[in-house]
Amino acid sequence: MQPVKTVEDAIALLRDIKKIIATNKIWFNNRSTKNTQSLADLGITVAMQIAIIKDLAPTDYYCGPEPDEKYPDRAVAVFGYDFRGTELYIKFSIGLDGTAVVCLSFHESEYPMQYPFN
Repeated sequence: MQPVKTVEDAIALLRDIKKIIATNKIWFNNRSTKNTQSLADLGITVAMQIAIIKDLAPTDYYCGPEPDEKYPDRAVAVFGYDFRGTELYIKFSIGLDGTAVVCLSFHESEYPMQYPFN
């Protein structure tokens, strides 16, 4: 997967992620305590998670893709999102062969995020 250096690269990355998700190939790691607590605190359902992901824009790009440390056939990328005044940290694991996208993190950001294209 190509590194993101331009807004066009971010557009292509989002297009790839959304294309895979459109075929219902997404899995949410909502069992993580941090994810579960944030989702509950913010009242975010799975349907809302999908809607937020569909609404992501290139200006929401934060970093990646970088090789996934646990799975060499996958890459991770991070986006942020303003949800009702709360900054969300959304981390994806993307299969290099078109397999399902795994949403590893979906929670309130622990620190302010710097967006290179915003």
